[in-house]
Amino acid sequence: MVLGAATSLRAATGVLQLLSGRLPFLEQAPSVNAGRGWLLRIGLAQLTCEKQHADDWVWIMDHTLQLGPYKCLIIVGIRLSAWDAKRPLRHEDMALLNLTPMEQSSGERVHEQLEATVRATGVPRAVVSDEGTDLKRGMEFFRRAYPTVRHQHDLKHKNALLLKKELTEDDRWGAFVKEANRTKLGTTQTSLAFLNPPGLKTKARYMNLDALVSWGERTLNYLDAGGPASDASLDQRKVEEKLGWLRGYRADLHRWSELLQVARAAEKAVQGGIRPSLCDELRAQVSPLTTTPAARVLSDDILAFLREQSAGLASGERLIGSSEVLESIIGKYKRLQSCHSKGGMTSMLLSIGALVGRRTSSLIASALERIRTADVDQWCRTHLGITLQSQRRLAFSATKTE
Repeated sequence: MVLGAATSLRAATGVLQLLSGRLPFLEQAPSVNAGRGWLLRIGLAQLTCEKQHADDWVWIMDHTLQLGPYKCLIIVGIRLSAWDAKRPLRHEDMALLNLTPMEQSSGERVHEQLEATVRATGVPRAVVSDEGTDLKRGMEFFRRAYPTVRHQHDLKHKNALLLKKELTEDDRWGAFVKEANRTKLGTTQTSLAFLNPPGLKTKARYMNLDALVSWGERTLNYLDAGGPASDASLDQRKVEEKLGWLRGYRADLHRWSELLQVARAAEKAVQGGIRPSLCDELRAQVSPLTTTPAARVLSDDILAFLREQSAGLASGERLIGSSEVLESIIGKYKRLQSCHSKGGMTSMLLSIGALVGRRTSSLIASALERIRTADVDQWCRTHLGITLQSQRRLAFSATKTE
């Protein structure tokens, strides 16, 4: 379906509302399905639009996983000449360069798509990713053909690995997590629910420690300040029974908090780019934070990693050292696809293209005029085949009884 100019401009305004988090966008569409269709057409337009060939591209790549056999390789990019290193990267800074669902991912498959992306942008200056096996192997193949391309490893994932190494060897950490889980079970449906500890994520749990450590420190401060005594509705003996154990972890919480401060200081420093002077700058920043042996070890490990990442850079050169912007894009995509945990990988994958790049009503209207619904359908048939939802419908329709 091709929209008229007035209709496409109205649709574009609605899409901008949705991407800004304002759901009245759906009222602009003839139906929810039409609104969803507009989003996918814009995404496909972003994916397929012509990109500038240049030698200063930096690509950021990762996989997104969902229910079913597929994972999807996503590559976004930005030219260094367009990068404002004085602020964190934003969704609108990025261009969608590659979106490839894979039923079986491997280093060879990743390499194949890296080569395909070269045809869109030219050979990049660098590629940023975590150290996942397939991505790392794909880059090894890629750099054999293009040895000048740098492979920059994401600092946040590296920090998570270093924290995991430190904390899995720390019996006190394991005991603390068990106590926190026991407290959560014992307070969730009581008057103490406002003091519930947060749960660690099942996946990437060492990338999300801040909330639990912060809860321990704040709750301990609350107990020290006599908070329970100021609330007549609380049973102080119950508070002590459920949370008094935190007093035994005062020194541990300080130690863990210091580890996290060092890690976060490094991540903030890398927002300004990997550069030859980075290690010296970061050492001066974290030195006052490292009062414990564990923090000093972590600081030394991070500095060694960043020294390796910045080796060989020209004076004044800066490269991106974090894939956090892509993780944020993937997170927003999953919120848009409200049934992503049950529906497997669907055409909503194309909505990622609508989340990136600079969006104006005129550009969106142009995309809607250029890309038809039939184009979206064809892309889905080519890249997704039969979806999990379709398989489910076919399986259950065969078992219907009269």
